[in-house]
Amino acid sequence: MHSLNVMIVGTQNTVLINEIQNSKYLNKLYITSDEEIDGCIAVKFNTFRELAQICKALQVDIVLVNDERWVLEGITNVMKRFMINCFAITPDWTDLGLSHDYARKMLMEYDINVPPIINLPVEFPVLVKGNGILKKANSIQDIIDIRQNIANTRPEISKTVFLEKYLNGTKRTIVSLYDGKHLLTFPEDGIDNNNLHDYSKKLETLLNNEKANFVGFFNSEIIEEDGILYNTGFRFGFKKPQTEEDLLYICLSATYQKLNEIKFYNSP
Repeated sequence: MHSLNVMIVGTQNTVLINEIQNSKYLNKLYITSDEEIDGCIAVKFNTFRELAQICKALQVDIVLVNDERWVLEGITNVMKRFMINCFAITPDWTDLGLSHDYARKMLMEYDINVPPIINLPVEFPVLVKGNGILKKANSIQDIIDIRQNIANTRPEISKTVFLEKYLNGTKRTIVSLYDGKHLLTFPEDGIDNNNLHDYSKKLETLLNNEKANFVGFFNSEIIEEDGILYNTGFRFGFKKPQTEEDLLYICLSATYQKLNEIKFYNSP
C-alpha cells in the first residue's frame, strides 16, 4: 500500500490527529485549522470548491470530515464532484440525525428497535420529540409548556411532535463505517456480540435497500435496556472506534468497498 496524504476537515480533534499520525500508511497530514499542530500542515479555504481544488493540487487521498456543520452544508457532494474520497454522509441522509420522526419511521420499517411512543403518560419522566426537538418532561404541565413553546416558536414542526418512553438503560455509541455497500461495525465494550451483529446487519440492510451513496462513519446512539438495543439517534462526526487495526488501512479498504474483508478478533 502506498503512503497516503490525508486531510482532516472541521474542528480540531486531538484523538483523531494522533490516530492518523500513528498510522504506518501516512505520508502527509493536512488540517483545516488556524492552530499550529506538530506534524500537521495547516490549510485555509473559503469555499468547499476551493478546498476541493486544494485537495487535488496536494494529491490528497482521503478527506475525513470531523464536523457535522460541514456535512449539513454539503461538503460531501462538492468533494464527490471533484472525485475526492470524502468520508462523510451526503446531505440527503442527514434527516436520520435531524428528524426524530423520520428516523423512527425508517428504523421501524427495518425492524430496528426504537423506544415506544406514549399516548397517555402515566409515569414520568417522558421525552418530547420532534424534528430537531428533544426535551425531557417531568409532568403533564411540562409537556403542555414544551408543546406550547414549540407552537409559538417553531409552528412548522408542531405536527411532528410525539411522546416517547424514557429508558433507564445504559447509553452507548456504536461506531460503524459504511463503504457504499458494506457496513463495518466496530466492537463495543459491554454490548453482547450477537446483539451488535444483529443491529449492524439490519442497519446495513437499511442503507443498501435505501440506496445510500456515501462513504463515511455512521454513529448510532443506543440505549441498552433488558438486553435490548434501542436506537435513539445518529451522529455523523468522527468518533474513535475500538480497534487495534490501522485506521488508514480501514479507510482505504472502505474506498474500494472491501470493508467486508476486515475481521476483528472479538467482533460478531
